[in-house]
Amino acid sequence: MCINETIQYTKNRIAFGQPLLNNQYIHFRLAELETELESLRSLLYRAVDLYAAGHNVTKLASMCKLKSGRLAREVTDSCLQFWGGMGFTNEVLVSQLYRDLRLYSIGGGADEIMLTVISIYMGILPQQSKMNWRKSVTCQGRDVF
Repeated sequence: MCINETIQYTKNRIAFGQPLLNNQYIHFRLAELETELESLRSLLYRAVDLYAAGHNVTKLASMCKLKSGRLAREVTDSCLQFWGGMGFTNEVLVSQLYRDLRLYSIGGGADEIMLTVISIYMGILPQQSKMNWRKSVTCQGRDVF
């Protein structure tokens, strides 16, 4: 949504006699962001497939949560940059998304929590820290780890 809005805006916004989208940096950056979104989508589909097959997907779910929050910030920040001053007006969807999507990295577990969960499943969290986490993390009354 954010990328598509930005594509339309940069197609129609003329600077120095040509659309902004004709600038190589802009269309390369938008292509990179679209590629990152597809990568995240693949990770999410993998997690859902494994969950549907009855596997523990806590690690993959944490990876999806971490990546989605970070990518939401990256996409909205990059797109907002291409809107210039117009991007900060309330009428522009990209501006609203820039503000609202920040919650992804906070709500439901901050990035640092997701990194801790991933570290535990990778077996790289120091033993003492892991024991403290195991005592305190439950989901629907069951231990997560």
